[in-house]
Amino acid sequence: MSQISSRIIIIRGCFLLSTIGVSVASAQGVSSFRDLQGSLKGGERLAITEKSGVTTGGRFVSLSDQSLRVMASSARLVDLAEASVARIEHLKSRKKKGALVGFVGGFVAGLLAVALTPDKGSIGPSKGFVILPVAAIFGGIGAAIGTAVGAKPQHQLIFQAPVAGRGLTGAAPDGGAYRVPPLVSANR
Repeated sequence: MSQISSRIIIIRGCFLLSTIGVSVASAQGVSSFRDLQGSLKGGERLAITEKSGVTTGGRFVSLSDQSLRVMASSARLVDLAEASVARIEHLKSRKKKGALVGFVGGFVAGLLAVALTPDKGSIGPSKGFVILPVAAIFGGIGAAIGTAVGAKPQHQLIFQAPVAGRGLTGAAPDGGAYRVPPLVSANR
């Protein structure tokens, strides 16, 4: 393998590693607005899906035991009753983290690109003179790529309405008898 192709592989690997740093995380949501209180801060971006299937996007304003108030994308206040909400997702931006990871990955790729270049007494500036500017240029490119990758919002589930008839509280379905679903065999 030639030195040029090995450098290209190293540079591609650094950019790949810089984009992997932006990941999608999920969390188990709570099942009541009361449990959700205290975990939200004013202005956070939310996506609220109602039981009817309608999704409303907006910024968090306030929360009570019975309702959630958001400033919708259309610049109007929307109050949603707990009984009508199926799920709430917190939308998080990873632009800053993406930019940082991309910059570091690009900077390291730039350092490696210059360090792995053969020095055969050629004309022009020495490696020591160009290593930092080249690394900074690669870092800037990596930061731009990382910002673009991190711009896609991450959806984190923070509220999931309980499914009717699935819990041990409330009215029992089928005339008062709870039915346990049959166990599925792993041999099928």
